[in-house]
Amino acid sequence: MKKTIKILAAGCLLALAALPSTAYASVSWETDSSVAGAAVALNNYYAASLKPEEDFASAIEESGVFKAEVFTSPKEDAPLVMSTASAYSNVAISHVSNYVNVRTEPNTSSEIVGKIYNNCAATILATVDGEDGQWYQIQSGTVNGYIKAEYFITGTDAEKIAKQVGTMYAKIANADTLRLREEPNLTSRTLTLLSEDAEYVALEETGDFVKIQVDADLTGYVHKDYVNLRVEFKQAVSLAEEQAQKEEEERLKKEAADAIANLEQVKKEAEAQASQSQTSEAVTEGSQSTESQTETPETTKAPETETQTAEIGTIARNPLEETTTAAPTTTAAPETTTAAPETTTAAEGTLSAYQEIGPGGSMGPGGSNTGTSSGNTVETATRTAIVAYAKQFLGNPYVYGGTSLTNGADCSGFTMRIYEHFGIDTGRTSRDQAANGKEIPIDSVQPGDLLFYGSDDYINHVAMYIGGGQVIHSSTPATGITITSSNYRTPCKAVTFLN
Repeated sequence: MKKTIKILAAGCLLALAALPSTAYASVSWETDSSVAGAAVALNNYYAASLKPEEDFASAIEESGVFKAEVFTSPKEDAPLVMSTASAYSNVAISHVSNYVNVRTEPNTSSEIVGKIYNNCAATILATVDGEDGQWYQIQSGTVNGYIKAEYFITGTDAEKIAKQVGTMYAKIANADTLRLREEPNLTSRTLTLLSEDAEYVALEETGDFVKIQVDADLTGYVHKDYVNLRVEFKQAVSLAEEQAQKEEEERLKKEAADAIANLEQVKKEAEAQASQSQTSEAVTEGSQSTESQTETPETTKAPETETQTAEIGTIARNPLEETTTAAPTTTAAPETTTAAPETTTAAEGTLSAYQEIGPGGSMGPGGSNTGTSSGNTVETATRTAIVAYAKQFLGNPYVYGGTSLTNGADCSGFTMRIYEHFGIDTGRTSRDQAANGKEIPIDSVQPGDLLFYGSDDYINHVAMYIGGGQVIHSSTPATGITITSSNYRTPCKAVTFLN
């Protein structure tokens, strides 16, 4: 399939010139990065249209400039996508009530090298006679050993089960950003833009397109030319891997406990310092009343007292408040538009902080931050504690409508419970949280702040920024609570509850 990839800064300007001037009266193009430029164009377009996404997509398609599925510079052709059918061949599936041991020899008295759980996949290397009948020598993950043949399903039956228990993933390849389409064709509405190297659960293949699940709230289609498909199965775990997993879980719990303990200590120190400042101020005022001099003594304790008082609570003043909340006067138009009040404004859409973090990788919002707050000690400790507390629930399930950090939560249930642990009321839904927090520029997020994502003109997903261009969120039933790049889809708003 011939692909036209002509989206450079000049290309964007040509497209703008080719489109109706009335519709683009207030558009301000910014193309510092692919995701950022597209987001700004869409967001500014809200000011000139009651149906911004539909009109924008229609105008772009009619212009004839954007024929490809990507916003990117020319690259080499995408590699051929390997057929997923081969992923299911020669696969044996375990069929056990819980798990069975994998051993070094085909008998129950030999050493245990790992465990294989129900519906895990393995490759059969050999069939041997062993204790009480046939055994298979298998390779599953890093585990190589023997297991009784009766615990496996093989052949065509195994292939059928493998297609049910295996999870197919689609990874964006050879495209800086890729359109997520509402339908499997090149003219349907663009739901959002996906970033390079981001990986999503693939639900099905439809012609030249793959249907993917971005979050529980958002599914759509991407073109096969720009994704690599793979199938992942649950596999056996070695004893060393099992021990390492337990140690990691304990490490995250300890990290959270230490961060919370540090926060409490910092708060006590701030309270003591505030009390000392008040005492010093009282002494100063007393000495002033006994002096006959008319000139005012030099003292700066009063402003310090006010600052320290603000530090007593868990929620502290944002040291960057004066510089991060100001918006250019040219961004006022989106505030008056009647379309999608909960979607991003032009100022929010200026995602200038995308930076490289590795081969083929990119940082999302907040990528220019170091991952820590500066200035206010209580705020810094609070942000650190919130992120550490959230991380200990990694891997726990996604449940629609759920609010349990252990048994299952949806995206807003997860963030609500995390903040609730620190005495902060965010509201229940993602839209509540977007409205209740203090809005900040997307590229100014700090660890602990919330990023929001939307489709169909309203916010429907929330994630917590944790620093380093990453977010933690309860995403889909397949992923549960997970950490991803913050620009795995285009964010539309950011808020903070921490100043």
